[in-house]
Amino acid sequence: MKKIYILSALLFISASFSAQELFTCYDEWKKVFENRGAFFVNDGAHDKIVLVVRTEKTANCYTASVVVKGGVIISTALYFDDDSYEAVEYEFKEDLAWSIHNGMSADRTTLDNEVITILFTDKIQPKKKKLKSAPKPKFDLN
Repeated sequence: MKKIYILSALLFISASFSAQELFTCYDEWKKVFENRGAFFVNDGAHDKIVLVVRTEKTANCYTASVVVKGGVIISTALYFDDDSYEAVEYEFKEDLAWSIHNGMSADRTTLDNEVITILFTDKIQPKKKKLKSAPKPKFDLN
C-alpha cells in the first residue's frame, strides 16, 4: 500500500513539473495583459520593457528599450546584464507598421522564423479592487 502512495506522489510531482514548463514567460505576461488591460502607449522612448523572442519550441523574454512614433514602434534596443544596451534591428518577412494594442505590439516574424513581440509592462493597469466580504456572525441567531 505504501508503494502505491509513493508512486502516486511521484507521478503527481512529475506532472506538476511538466505542467510548469508549458507556461513560458510570454504566456505569463500575456495573461496579465488580458486580465488587467493596459493604458495607452504614448509616443516617445520607453525604457525597460519586455521584448519576447519566440520560436516553435521556446520563448525568451528580454529587457529592452523602444521608441514609439505615431503609435508605431520605430526602433529597439536590448539591455545587457550590466545595464548597458545596444540597438538591434530585425529583418521581418512582411513590411508592416509595428502597431501597438492593449500595451502589446503586434507579432512580427523575422526571416529566421522568430516571432518578436514587445510588451509595455509599465502600462499595465493596476489590479482591480475586490469587494470585501462581510464577516460571519459571531452570535447565536436563534
